[in-house]
Amino acid sequence: MPKFFQTEIAAYGGEKNTLTNVKFKKGGTFENSSAAETGTLLEIIPVHIKNPPVIQFIAYLDSLKDDFKQSFTEEQPYGRTDSYYIWKSSQRSISVSWSIPSTSISIGLDNLNNLSWFLAALYPTYKDTQTATSIAATPMFRVRYANLISSPTANGQGALCIIKGANVTHDHKEGFIGVSPRATGTNFANIESRLVKAAGFESSLQEGKKILIPKLIKINCTLDIVHDHKLGWDFTTGEWRGGTAAPGYPYNFGLIRDTQDPPGSDAELPSGAEAAPGSTGDTEAAAAAAAAMASPSETPFDRAILNIEKALALRDTMRITK
Repeated sequence: MPKFFQTEIAAYGGEKNTLTNVKFKKGGTFENSSAAETGTLLEIIPVHIKNPPVIQFIAYLDSLKDDFKQSFTEEQPYGRTDSYYIWKSSQRSISVSWSIPSTSISIGLDNLNNLSWFLAALYPTYKDTQTATSIAATPMFRVRYANLISSPTANGQGALCIIKGANVTHDHKEGFIGVSPRATGTNFANIESRLVKAAGFESSLQEGKKILIPKLIKINCTLDIVHDHKLGWDFTTGEWRGGTAAPGYPYNFGLIRDTQDPPGSDAELPSGAEAAPGSTGDTEAAAAAAAAMASPSETPFDRAILNIEKALALRDTMRITK
């Protein structure tokens, strides 16, 4: 029986060596394979499907771009040079592109099967098979590529995301592999027929039917991350709010700090002395400054206007007294 090449077997961590159907998750757990954790596989699990398939591609990544965006509300008070900025929301998206080379009939059929599962999983789940208005679940995925595409929750799992679309390029210049089962069920069955039968794909590729498998397929898509844990910093402790439930965001490493204050940091400062950078006093001063910036009414211009109004009121009072 034709098998994968040694490099392909190694990419799957030795768990796969020939054409087989995808595995399926049961029980609501989404643990990743060891190959996806180490980065030799790009693993995609569509969580909106009951008992979802585990879609796997050997990680021939062409590009990987992580984009973090912060949104602010900008206010420009009259008389102030700079605007005030109030944080509103954050977004993270990962753009990834990878190549799918097919070096044999066996790996080619396996690639095509995983690609079919991936593209079909972009569609939602329906309650009623007769109507298009009974959507039960929006397409959502957990995608894992080592620690670079992952969620720190549950001791590490695929990053929860939505995929708005995917671009698939069949590189025709690299050629195609033709697959056509013949003499199925006999001693004269060809390689394609034996492969398809052993993997349980007889109904998908029947005798006399021919399909083409591009020797090179390129895919790119964008993962819009749906954070499944807390983000930001605790005002009181200065700790990352993900805590032990989601440490090391976003790449499962770091964000460890020494929470012990330096000696004397909480002691009262002498009159006129300034707080050391990073001390409790300095933190409180920074918080006070931030609160002042969040109040557009406390500008030097506003205070000047207030002083003028007070002077005019005093002048009117003196006139009435005379």
